Amino acid sequence: MKFVLLAAGKSSRIYNKIKKPKCLLEVNGKTLIEKIIFDIRRLSKSKIYIVLGFKADMIKKRIQSISNIKFIINKEYNSKDMLHSFILGLKHINDDIVFSYTDIIFEKKLLKSIISKKNNIYLPVLKNWKQVWRQRKKNFYEDAEDLKIDKSNFLLKIGDKIKKNSNVKYQYMGLFMVPKEQRLKIISLYNKIKTDKLHITNFFNIMIKEGVKIKCLKTSYKWYEFDDWQDYKNY
Repeated sequence: MKFVLLAAGKSSRIYNKIKKPKCLLEVNGKTLIEKIIFDIRRLSKSKIYIVLGFKADMIKKRIQSISNIKFIINKEYNSKDMLHSFILGLKHINDDIVFSYTDIIFEKKLLKSIISKKNNIYLPVLKNWKQVWRQRKKNFYEDAEDLKIDKSNFLLKIGDKIKKNSNVKYQYMGLFMVPKEQRLKIISLYNKIKTDKLHITNFFNIMIKEGVKIKCLKTSYKWYEFDDWQDYKNY
C-alpha cells in the first residue's frame, strides 16, 4: 500500500487571497497537507508520494522537515486537470494506492476505513453532506454533485449537477483507494481520452461504463472541503 497526495493544482479560486496553494492553509497550527501526512504516518509506515506542479517549491519548503516523502512532478498542471496527476501516480507506483485531495480535512478513521480494502476501487461517500454544505454556506444545486449507487453500494453515476427536488444522499469526498490490479486498465482508458480537461469524477463514469467496479463506503466521519476563502472563514 502506498499513498498519493494530489497537490499540483493552481488553487485559482483562492490563490489571490492567500498567495499560496490551498494545501498550505493552516488549521490549528498545521497545514492541510501536513495533517494528512501525519494521519497517514500514525496508521502506516508506507511511502507517501506527493504530486506537485503549481508552487511546488513552496510546498516542498513547508514540509522539508518530514522524512521519507517522494515527489512526482506534474509538468502539465497548467493545461490539464487533477485527473492527470491521478494518472501520474498510477504510472509511478505498482501497488495498491490510496489517493487523497489536499484541500480537505477529515478524521483519521476515514483513512483507516480504506487502507485494508482489496480488489475493488473503494470510494468513501459522505452521508451527512448537507450539514457540511450548510456550514460552508454553499448552495446544494450550484456546488454539490449528483451521486448514485446501487443496492450493493457500487457507484452508478457521479458528477452531474443536482436537479431540484432530487434526493441525493451522498457526496464525493476526494479520497479513494485503487488496487494495483486495476492500474493498467485505468491507464489504458485514460490514454483513449481525447480531451485534456476532464475531472476525476467524470473519469469515474468512463471507468464504470468500461466495467470497472467502484465500491462506495458510506460514512459520517468528520470531513470538510476548502474550495474558496468562504469555506476557510466558515470552518
